Amino acid sequence: MSEVPRRSRPKSDRAKWTYGKILDAAGRQFVQKGFGGATINGIIEDAKVTKGAFYFHFPSKETLAAAILESAFEVDGLVPRDMKLQELVDTGMILGHRISRDTKTMAALRLSLTHEARDAYGTPWPEWIRLTTDQLNQARRHGEIGSDVNAVEQAHQISGAWAGLVLTGHSIHGNLEGLEGRIATMYENLMTVIAHPRILLKIDFSPTRGRDLHQELLGRQC
Repeated sequence: MSEVPRRSRPKSDRAKWTYGKILDAAGRQFVQKGFGGATINGIIEDAKVTKGAFYFHFPSKETLAAAILESAFEVDGLVPRDMKLQELVDTGMILGHRISRDTKTMAALRLSLTHEARDAYGTPWPEWIRLTTDQLNQARRHGEIGSDVNAVEQAHQISGAWAGLVLTGHSIHGNLEGLEGRIATMYENLMTVIAHPRILLKIDFSPTRGRDLHQELLGRQC
């Protein structure tokens, strides 16, 4: 992401609560109106916080957008796996589960694809492509994919296909119902040309994979 100045995350419970309310409101406003149409005053009104509280956490709309991107694309619940291709699939399945339920994640996706994103407040796609490339290279070292698989090109294919499914699904249906099943099918299709056949049979492509991993995370936090 580009270097957009932003404050560190709050530490006190009250500050965290206010910070979260602002992010939630910003997510709703960015989804409804886009980055250009959303206003700080509108976000403040939606969040039901004071101007002082808003500017304590976010000096500008750009720093708020950067915080949305930073928080929404963190893959909470991702567990390192011996099978690196399973870890790669898990990444997309967890995010697919979250984006179908969390407005901030949808807002982050839309923000990341606007033409001003890279210069105004950053974009997570280079980092996701880097992560996916690293997972594929680890999979190669584990003997899960062949030496002829181009990790960088496949990482671009995976991230682009994931984003495309989300955007077209929302545009066609007006919601993300069935998204996790479509993402699971996407990964299964892509893995047929990436994974060795013996590895392919071992990968869990269940549509509920993201939900199950998220629930495991909640259980570990209790």
